[in-house]
Amino acid sequence: MIETATQSVITGTMMGIIYALIALGLSIIFGVMNVVNFAHGDFVMLAMYLSFTVGTLFAWDAVITPVITVPLLFVFGLITYYLLIDRTLRQMYVVQLAVTVGLQILMRSAALIIWQAQPRALQYSFIQGNIEIGPYSILTSRLVGAVVSLIFIGGIAYFLNKTWSGKAMRAASDDLDVASLMGVNYHRTYALTFAIGAALTAVAGGLLMSFQQTDPQGGVRFGLLSWCVLALAGLGSLPGLIVSGIIVGIAETFAISFIDPRARLLAVYAIFILVLWLRPRGLFGRK
Repeated sequence: MIETATQSVITGTMMGIIYALIALGLSIIFGVMNVVNFAHGDFVMLAMYLSFTVGTLFAWDAVITPVITVPLLFVFGLITYYLLIDRTLRQMYVVQLAVTVGLQILMRSAALIIWQAQPRALQYSFIQGNIEIGPYSILTSRLVGAVVSLIFIGGIAYFLNKTWSGKAMRAASDDLDVASLMGVNYHRTYALTFAIGAALTAVAGGLLMSFQQTDPQGGVRFGLLSWCVLALAGLGSLPGLIVSGIIVGIAETFAISFIDPRARLLAVYAIFILVLWLRPRGLFGRK
């Protein structure tokens, strides 16, 4: 029992860090733009399909495909912002909900048309395998995914704190009107924010495709998980996002190991509801 629990903590921690990377894109979009993007999980699904396509066409490993998919998702994010999101700014939430839910349905339908309904997976990754430490097994693909995710999360933290564009995004998040008076072009800042959020899903998609498959409905799971991680963390804390991702990852793996694989999201949502009840701002959110 103890060995199983420890193994679940190890696996859940590594998966949780990848979930934190997925939620990071959602966090900066919601935190800076105040836009509720219900299609975020489907950006991950699209990124995974693009990773599959690039890996198949060029015989590349999944972890290398972000070299192509990150620019593609960045451009797709820019196009989505200027065509759809920009028109909903400063409007009622119901308008944003309708637009992002419509985008969600459009992306799933396009995935069904292009890649069909059957799950897609890349056959081999050079980071497959295990690292055995006593009775415990560390999956290399999860370990590499966690390390790469931490690197990108650290990179985004540096970007937000040390670059002019990052500081402009933070200023727009705190007070858009004052930031505009100080010379921040909020249209360009918002476009960059949405594009970065979309590009981060390409990194996560490449990492995920190294050890699992995708299908047109996969966006539902990643969308719900990312919202749970964000709600647990609250806004304004990248370390909090990592901790919350780890909590979600461990809860998921414990449910798989000790309850039933079909109940993997049960524990996640139980924690989610409990935290919202006790700490509506999240565990690490700014006051």
